[in-house]
Amino acid sequence: MSLKRDLVTAARNGDRDAFASLVRYESQEAYRLSLAILRDPAEAEDAVQEAFIRAWTELPTLRDPQRWLPWFRRVTVNSALELNRRRGNGHASISLDEHEPEAHPDGSAGLALRDQIQRLVGCLGPSDRALLVLRFGLDLELPDVAAALGIPLGTAKSRLHRALARLRAQMEATDGD
Repeated sequence: MSLKRDLVTAARNGDRDAFASLVRYESQEAYRLSLAILRDPAEAEDAVQEAFIRAWTELPTLRDPQRWLPWFRRVTVNSALELNRRRGNGHASISLDEHEPEAHPDGSAGLALRDQIQRLVGCLGPSDRALLVLRFGLDLELPDVAAALGIPLGTAKSRLHRALARLRAQMEATDGD
């Protein structure tokens, strides 16, 4: 971890090679996070590029190099959400590809469940989708989710509770369909 802290410190002082190393370390997770929010590979790449540009220009404002990861996650989420707003993609949904349900012999039940979850999550706003991606897609603990979103822990808890309640209500409403 001290290597990354040293890279962040060097990059804050204008070392482009140190920042390039940070880009190599964080690119894959930043892309996964952006893709999960935007569901479009090209848009996810654009969001990641914007996140790194933003990170480079705003890096001097990061006071504690040890807070790099939550800070950069927040920059990435904000870049994806802003790109989503600018392009009017209000119906983006989180990716569940890595969290597929158990396969059934004919495969149809698992696909139907995945599709239902995708539709339900698609009903949520982008900020709630980002919250779910961070919590369940990246398996972050709530304090880390709150830090990545730049919101207080209590706000993250209440938003998660409300988002899950909306998902439950939607699921119950569609059970009869």
